[in-house]
Amino acid sequence: MLERWMKRLAPRGHCRLALSRTTMTVRRVGASRKVPALFVERPLPEAGTPEVLAAAIGAALKESGGHGLPVHASFADELARYFIVTPADNSRRLQDLRAAAEVRLQMLYGDDPARWQILADWQAAEPFLACAVSRAWAGALQAGVAAARGCLVSAMPEFVAAWNRSRRELDAGTWLATRGERALTLGLIGAAPRARLAAVRTLALPEPAPSLGWLRQQVARMALLDNLPAPAALLLHGPRCEPWLPGATDFTEPGLTVRWAESAERASVGGGPLAEPAAPLAWSGTAQ
Repeated sequence: MLERWMKRLAPRGHCRLALSRTTMTVRRVGASRKVPALFVERPLPEAGTPEVLAAAIGAALKESGGHGLPVHASFADELARYFIVTPADNSRRLQDLRAAAEVRLQMLYGDDPARWQILADWQAAEPFLACAVSRAWAGALQAGVAAARGCLVSAMPEFVAAWNRSRRELDAGTWLATRGERALTLGLIGAAPRARLAAVRTLALPEPAPSLGWLRQQVARMALLDNLPAPAALLLHGPRCEPWLPGATDFTEPGLTVRWAESAERASVGGGPLAEPAAPLAWSGTAQ
C-alpha cells in the first residue's frame, strides 16, 4: 500500500529533511529536473519540547511546499549514539540482540534505553553496528511529518546514511567519516577476516577548518588506540573543507588522503528521486 501511495505522489517530488540540535533544513525536490528545488532553513528552539519541535517541522514542510509529500529525514550525528555490539554466543532471537544493544548503550553512555530508539544491522554471529536516537526527537519527527500530511519514508543519522551509501567502497585502507559543524564521526574499518566496521569514534573539531596535518594525526591516533593499521584514505561525507582538498599545502607530504563522496541528491539523479536502495540501517514512519 505504501509503495502504491509513493508512486502516485512521485510526480510531485519528495522532501529531504535534515535535523540538528539547533537547525532544521527542508529541501523539496521535484520529479522533473526543470522544477527548481526549494530550500527552507529554520532555527530550532533550545530545549524545545517534542510538541514544539513537531510544530516547527510541520510548519517548515508546509512552507517548502512539501505538504502531503514523502519525506526522507536525517539526524545530525550529534543527535545519535553509535556503538558496536558483540552478541552473546547463545544469541538466537532478535530479542536477544536488542537486549545486548540496550545493555551496551547503557554501559557506554549511561542512558536509559527506554528513552532511545535503537536501530541496528542485527547479526547473531558477529559484532554489528547499532545506533540510537532519542525517542523525543524521533516522535517529534513523526508527528511533524504527520501534521504536514506527509509520509515518513526513512529516517536515519548522517553516519548511517553514509555507511549505507558507501559501505561497498570501504576496506582496511579506506575508512569512512562524516563531517558535522563541530565534530567528525569516524568509522574504523578492520581487515580480518574480511573488511568490517570495527568502531565508531567522534573527533571534536578544534576549529571549523583544521589542517590536514591535524586530521592525519587524529586518524593515526584512533588507529593506534584500536590496534588497527592506519588507513591510506578517508571517504568523507559532508561539507568540503579547503585544507583537506587535493592541492592543499599538506598534500605535498605523504600520508592520509581525503576524497569526498557524492551527495545523496546527486547520487539519486538518473534513477528517479525515490530510487535509493533499501537501507539496512533505517526506519520508516511505520516502524516502532
